[in-house]
Amino acid sequence: MENNIPIPTTLPEVENLINELYKPNPPETISKIQEVLQRLQKSPQGWQLAQGLLELPGDNVKFFGALTIIVKLNTERLSDEDALSVLQNIINWLVRSLSDGSGPIVVRKLCSALVTYYIHYSHTWARCLRHLIYSLDRAAAVPLDDVTDALPLEQIIQGLDPQMFLAATWFAAALAEESEKVDTKSTKFIGLHESVLANAGDVTALMASALKTGGETSSSSLVRKESINCLQAWLLYAQRTPKQPLVQMLQALVDPLINCLVVEELYEVTVELLTDTLSNWQQFFTRSHLDSLYALFDTPWARQRYQTLVAGDFDFDAVQFGLFMLAFGDAQMVEMMDSTDTRAQAFLAGLAGLLTAQGPPAAEDKVFVPALEFWSAFVESLVDTLYTEPATTLPWDKPPLSLVMQVVSHSWQKIQYPTLDVYNSWDSADKAGFGDARKDVADFLQSVYTISGLPLISLFVDLILTALGKSAWAELEAASYCLGALSDCVSEGDSYDDALTKVFGSSLFDLLREGHGTVPVRARQTCLYLIERYSEYFLRHAAYLPAALNLLFSAVGDRHLALPSSKSILTLCSSCRTLLTSEIDAFLSQYGSLRTSQELDSLAEERVVGAIAAIIQSLPHEEQKIGSAQRLLSMIGVDVTAALQYKSAQGNALIDLNDPVIFRAFDLSQRPTSPVPAHEVALQLAIRALRCLCSIAKGLQSPVELDSDEDNSQTANSQTLGNIHTDIMGILGQLKDLFSSNAEVVDAICTILRAGFSETEPGPFVFPPQMITELIISNWQNRTATVVNTASAFASSLNTGRYKQHIDPTLRMLLPWVFNLLHQLPNPDADPELSQYGIEFARRVLQRRPEVLMSQAANVLEFLFGFAMQLLDGNEPLPKAAAAEFWTTFITTKADDPNVQTTLNDALAHFGPRLSHSLMQNIGGRASRSDLDKLADPLKKLIVQHVHASKWLEAALNDASFPSDKVTTEEKALFVKKLVSLRGSKATNQVVRDFWLACRGSNFAYAS
Repeated sequence: MENNIPIPTTLPEVENLINELYKPNPPETISKIQEVLQRLQKSPQGWQLAQGLLELPGDNVKFFGALTIIVKLNTERLSDEDALSVLQNIINWLVRSLSDGSGPIVVRKLCSALVTYYIHYSHTWARCLRHLIYSLDRAAAVPLDDVTDALPLEQIIQGLDPQMFLAATWFAAALAEESEKVDTKSTKFIGLHESVLANAGDVTALMASALKTGGETSSSSLVRKESINCLQAWLLYAQRTPKQPLVQMLQALVDPLINCLVVEELYEVTVELLTDTLSNWQQFFTRSHLDSLYALFDTPWARQRYQTLVAGDFDFDAVQFGLFMLAFGDAQMVEMMDSTDTRAQAFLAGLAGLLTAQGPPAAEDKVFVPALEFWSAFVESLVDTLYTEPATTLPWDKPPLSLVMQVVSHSWQKIQYPTLDVYNSWDSADKAGFGDARKDVADFLQSVYTISGLPLISLFVDLILTALGKSAWAELEAASYCLGALSDCVSEGDSYDDALTKVFGSSLFDLLREGHGTVPVRARQTCLYLIERYSEYFLRHAAYLPAALNLLFSAVGDRHLALPSSKSILTLCSSCRTLLTSEIDAFLSQYGSLRTSQELDSLAEERVVGAIAAIIQSLPHEEQKIGSAQRLLSMIGVDVTAALQYKSAQGNALIDLNDPVIFRAFDLSQRPTSPVPAHEVALQLAIRALRCLCSIAKGLQSPVELDSDEDNSQTANSQTLGNIHTDIMGILGQLKDLFSSNAEVVDAICTILRAGFSETEPGPFVFPPQMITELIISNWQNRTATVVNTASAFASSLNTGRYKQHIDPTLRMLLPWVFNLLHQLPNPDADPELSQYGIEFARRVLQRRPEVLMSQAANVLEFLFGFAMQLLDGNEPLPKAAAAEFWTTFITTKADDPNVQTTLNDALAHFGPRLSHSLMQNIGGRASRSDLDKLADPLKKLIVQHVHASKWLEAALNDASFPSDKVTTEEKALFVKKLVSLRGSKATNQVVRDFWLACRGSNFAYAS
């Protein structure tokens, strides 16, 4: 078709254009056709167009005619007389469409047109459904006055042919659906909803006639199915508008609805409706309904459905039956907890049996997860409402507690991994679903633990030992996973240690060390995880610690086990560090051996060196601590030396894939497939070395907060420790100079520096302030903002501890460096992160050492305050917030030195008008809503602290550059008056928001 579509002037042209919509035209053509047709629909000739189209053959054309009626009803207001004329026409068109072979899309659209009419003109069509049914029966729109309560409605309904019945049902359903969308709380629509309720009796009579119909033909099944859909629409409407007469009328339909379940053609729609209503509106069902459902579940039909599901049939109908059972169980939760209710307990046993369905969860079994969710909720209800006495007194041999333990048994068996072939045949969604199901089981077991306690631990301990005895590796893995999941529930102490000793003192560790040939990888991974989860046990039982650590170290070199085993090593060594100090030489030797492995994962190595560092931290003698640290650092130094060597390689030198250094530079999953440039190898070695240094630095940190008093610090061998500091700082400096164009390198160096900031004792990574300062202010090639943020943390750390005397000289070196970085920016927005961290650094110095900041040269201070003003005027939210905090601090800062205080006062008098101007520009509409609370802080302080604040603010508000013309001079003056009267109280924030909104205009009430 042509791109420029002319407006049709005749009915055949419109018909042709409508038919073009359903042809394979380009999207832009379809869009232009729709635009032309919409213009026709909204035109004054729209009514005639609709009438003409409905007289033509073809469902698409008639559908568009009905749609045009809806558009006109929604966009034009008719007199009651004209509206009634339209109503008569629509009904007549509907009657004709039922006899002339029109398809369902036409009939449904005409029913929608009638509902649209009703929404707008319900006062003219009070008994809408009764009138429509009577008109359908008479095959023409009957006068409204002919429709009275005396009409034999049920008899007329029964006389309708199936097509007429469907039309009436579609109208009734659409009536509920559209009415439900209309605000029930608005006084404007009270009359509409009252009118809808007045028709509810006729609607329920229509649905009852269909639901109670016996015999099944294709037409009667369709009628009953649509009646059930209609009932669903009315239930949703009634749930939103719970008027008792309506609820009672709908409740009368529940038993006929239940009977529809056993009709195969009606099962799907019926079970979905009952399930949804049980889940979302439990109180709708009466005791009689619940009794009927109990009786239904006890029929041969229901038992067959249940057996089919449990046998592994997970088609849609079978799963829906399981969800139906669960929804009923949820609705009957309180009864299910009553051990004396035999009927409820029998049903509850069936819900427990759902967890025995054949097939792995998620991948095949689609009912396991929702069933487990029910049982988790059930156990939580037990905890909350019934059981406050000790677990030992509870009747675990009787329902419902015996059923809870059955579910525990079923659950751990269901989450056993299938064979590798089966698991590998699953897609990613099935694998993820199975993993999530295991997590759900872990959560469920933690809930059960709250009422069970030790017996649950003992259960899985026994299952582990049983699985070990018969080499049932899938069972061993699942039981170990479950026991590990309970570790967070076990409180500190040794009350559970006897049970755990049965596992950790068994042959488990010996079997795991035998490798893949004996125990599969997944089972080994989970058992290693078990060691980590119960690390506190080994702290209380050091006799089992060597076997655990030997096992873990033997697994680090295995690429399948490296990550779980190294994580367990780090956790175990950190928890038990004081017990392992005598074995530090063995640990260092073990690490030296691991470094020769070509498969040693870099993350695993980081964890191992961190674990060793934690042990070093607990060594009792400083000389031994320093010596061990030197040994560990010297091994990392090998990688540093190699990195420097390869960085200095000539030109574009390539490293062969078989060179051993490749195995150090790249993990197995990242190994290159072609020779690698030497500079790339150098970078990867540097990153690996730095990440290991990060881990060592963290491991050497004190595990508890120590007294920060200077007198309590131990005296270390200052010469040796100084040499270590020099060596490490030399490494950091060299790697920075060569590799700081890489963001990961910069981040790692900053992390290493930060590790010592919180320490109160001397140590290899507690560097002298001068040394840190010199590294920070040296040249960096990338991520300078990160370095400035580190400098800020460093300056803050000097305010406490034994380095207090270094703070002034340190700040006098750092401040010019930071200001120079900010000065080099073409504008503050060029690097928002650097701008933010730079002004935050200045704020911290101003807060703690105002005399240092204010002693800077006058031009430097002028730049700093101007920069802070630019940030306040900018659009970047984080720098703007940091600038607001800076000005708040500046306004409130008090100095001990009178000369410094005088300088501060003079600076505030100088910058006060500019600050007031900036704040009023922001609050006058330039700032976003989220900035306002931050901007209110300096405003509140300014009003309280300075006598001229109100004068400055008035001048700023009346300046020609003020961004809003929506507030008057009087409103501005009132704003200042309110600010002054509030004297910086919290209510100022709301006054600021109101003024900002007034400046923005009412259209911005919910914007920004």
